[in-house]
Amino acid sequence: MDKTQFKQRQLNLINLMEQGIALIPSAGFVTKSHDTEFPFRQHSDFRYLTGFGEPECMLVLLKDNDASMKSILFLRDSNPFMEMWMGKRAGLSKAMELLDIDDALPISSLEEKLPELLKGRERIYFDLTNDDLSQTVSKAFKQVLKLRKQKVTKPSSFNYLSPLIGRLKLIKDTNEILALKKGMEKTNLAHKYAMAMTNAKSSEAKVNNMINFVFNSDEAEGAAYDNIVAGGENALTLHYIENDKAFNDGDIVLIDAGAQYNGMATDISRSYPVNGKFTQAQETVYEIVLEAQKAALREAKPGSTLAKMHNEACKVLINGLIEHGILKGSLDEELAGGDFKKYYPHGTGHWLGLDVHDNCPYLDDKNEDILFSAGMVLTCEPALYFAKNDELVPKSWQGIGIRIEDDILITKESYENLSSMIPKEIKEVEETCKTSLESFSLSFQ
Repeated sequence: MDKTQFKQRQLNLINLMEQGIALIPSAGFVTKSHDTEFPFRQHSDFRYLTGFGEPECMLVLLKDNDASMKSILFLRDSNPFMEMWMGKRAGLSKAMELLDIDDALPISSLEEKLPELLKGRERIYFDLTNDDLSQTVSKAFKQVLKLRKQKVTKPSSFNYLSPLIGRLKLIKDTNEILALKKGMEKTNLAHKYAMAMTNAKSSEAKVNNMINFVFNSDEAEGAAYDNIVAGGENALTLHYIENDKAFNDGDIVLIDAGAQYNGMATDISRSYPVNGKFTQAQETVYEIVLEAQKAALREAKPGSTLAKMHNEACKVLINGLIEHGILKGSLDEELAGGDFKKYYPHGTGHWLGLDVHDNCPYLDDKNEDILFSAGMVLTCEPALYFAKNDELVPKSWQGIGIRIEDDILITKESYENLSSMIPKEIKEVEETCKTSLESFSLSFQ
């Protein structure tokens, strides 16, 4: 753990704040069933600012009028009995050693200490959508208001902290980019394995299990989100995660799956034929989507925006739908009217990082689109979806859902496709589908 990295992130956050106090909670355990919990996942904002992996913590950052910062971490103290059941804890003294913080206090003392910490602070920054934290802040705030005889500054505003942290997350540092590339190694292997093992005798479940097997191998940290392995019409459900149906010969399978490494998520979609060979209709739809992605990627450069990427993708998709008689108007008419959204209902990209949909802002302080700059990471994922019973669509297109998604790093001049090694041109996809599983080497070194 690089203590200086997290200290700098805290200072960067302080520089975005005015005088006040910021409260950043960790995640807690979430009950799965009765007395068992889901696997613990640290809250992304807390992880970003501390790198600390324990539950039931609170990072407190104090900014004074001279712009100086004090950091306090409230956490669970050592407890041999509980550690016997639930695992080791850092404890107060070890946390001071591991983390570059000014003080460490028991989390059990937060309610008592918080009113004192609020005194003299003009603004309170926290996640306003967190109901539990809002109640804690409200209770402490009321305690401060009772100090009428003491001439102390009392908080005068509640401020939403998450957008400020999101602004910091927009630019990935070297370690984050390296983690994305490391995770992409597993994502690449999983998608290639999926292409090679998919056939009419296989199933969504078998392919999904294989993907998770790869994602959990070596130093990878599992799937960044619930995998989508959608055969045939199942691809028309954008967040299909049942992954329990058999494959049918002649269908397209859409897989949306990405591994994570050191907390950083990858997010990749590929669409390919169950039997390894595109039909003419499938190839036509696929080429429209692929050309839309290539058009969008021409806008993946400093100074451009996600909105421009989306617009370029939409132009290609609309022209393809007009050419095949599905849309009847001109390009401009269809762009303005929005009928194409029936076949392309989502955006072309989103921010990517510690969350698969990183909580970075899409608009700046002037309510204008955030401009791309070097270090930003986003997805590019145009698609087309055609319902089985849509009579406006050629019969051979009905039931087809195709999405092609890559992860893009904006560079000083243009972009780097972090997932360029994962097959997506028709020829290389079909060749990979024909590859025997034995030809792949799944290394556990």
